Amino acid sequence: MISCDECQKKIVAFFDNEGSEGDEALISAHLKDCSDCRAFHEDMVKMRQEFVSVPVPSPPAAMAQELMRQTAPDSVRGKTSRPEKRLSREPWRRRFRRLAWASAAVGLCLLALSCLRWSSLAREVADLRHDLEVAERDFALFREQKELKEAQERQEKAISALHFRMGELMERFDRIPLPRTAFLPMEGRSL
Repeated sequence: MISCDECQKKIVAFFDNEGSEGDEALISAHLKDCSDCRAFHEDMVKMRQEFVSVPVPSPPAAMAQELMRQTAPDSVRGKTSRPEKRLSREPWRRRFRRLAWASAAVGLCLLALSCLRWSSLAREVADLRHDLEVAERDFALFREQKELKEAQERQEKAISALHFRMGELMERFDRIPLPRTAFLPMEGRSL
């Protein structure tokens, strides 16, 4: 089964005498099932009938005779055929000079266009270099900030580890019993 778009294209081709017998069979099979395409086909038939029924005006007789006279070959009109145009009698040197000037002008135009393109490319390269430098600076700043943050985190971890260790030592110290007698050195005694 064909789609509605394909069917409508085939209907138009069929009315333009471009369709085939296989297309006619496909169209008729599709028209049995599709009311939209059937309406499209009927519109095409009506339009074709309207165009056929429009009378084609005929030109006045004098105009038709004048047109026939103007389009007739020269031998029928009684004129002799025109002589062929001769090649220019200009010497080859002048033609060569003109060709050289024309090719030089074209070359200069191409050179100017290539210079313009080169300058625009140079500007694009400069802009890209500037963008690259800015990106490298931003990356370096980002890397420094990241390194600083990591160093700060390491420092905070080290401080917290020291606090933890200090707490452990304080607990140990608190668990040690204090002696009841003080061992103070006596004056004048040496050990």
